[in-house]
Amino acid sequence: MIAREPTGVPGLDTLIEGGFLKDSITLVSGSPGTGKSIFSQQFVWHGTTKYNQKVMYITLEQRVQDVWNQALRFGWDFEKLQKRGKAKFVFMDITQRKLPKGVTYVDLIRDEAARFKPDRLVIDSLVPLANFPIPIEELVEYGLIGEFDKLLPQQISEELQTRMQVHKLMTLLRDVECTSVVISEIPRNSEWLSRDTVSEFMADSVILMHYLGIGATSNRSMTIEKMRGTKHTEDVLPLEITSKGVSVHKPEEAYKV
Repeated sequence: MIAREPTGVPGLDTLIEGGFLKDSITLVSGSPGTGKSIFSQQFVWHGTTKYNQKVMYITLEQRVQDVWNQALRFGWDFEKLQKRGKAKFVFMDITQRKLPKGVTYVDLIRDEAARFKPDRLVIDSLVPLANFPIPIEELVEYGLIGEFDKLLPQQISEELQTRMQVHKLMTLLRDVECTSVVISEIPRNSEWLSRDTVSEFMADSVILMHYLGIGATSNRSMTIEKMRGTKHTEDVLPLEITSKGVSVHKPEEAYKV
């Protein structure tokens, strides 16, 4: 039997054969405010409180205390779990780029994961990687370009630099041997499923979260774009955010009168 990791999101696991494949990578993407971070925090909370797993949450945008404070709205006390050694939250401000020579942010993520050895890992989010392309010197450190290419930076676009860095990070997650969720955003009117345009191809699963506000009402939904090795629904799934987190409904449940 194929090992799976239940997400802890009510209504979802029964639609994806019990959960994410163990040691897989899932991209959760969508526009701002659709519940991506809540979904991901719920995933790690469920792992440690239900299955006694070690979980790691690496935030590239918000400071750890801010993430903890927001999670408390749903009753998730991650600070307490971190003190118990069951969770580890790490903030990396990649916009500062104050690293020792020869060290990259992918190295830092790898080292953090190697030391803690999490069962579940979240990267929130890939957006800073897309907004702040890495310098040519770091590309050399990654081994993605050679010293000769460094002399010709005009030949390497910012878009290519970004895609190379995300590719390196996604490859790293394969080596960590844990079940990972990575978050991204979809730019308005984009034909891609992420801002970096590469993570959707490297992830095993892609979940899109949607938000449509109409007058005084709002509609949230989720679609599963792909999920390797899994028979999954292709329906647009109504999604609700309550005081307990995210829950998913079958279409017939949401629209029956």
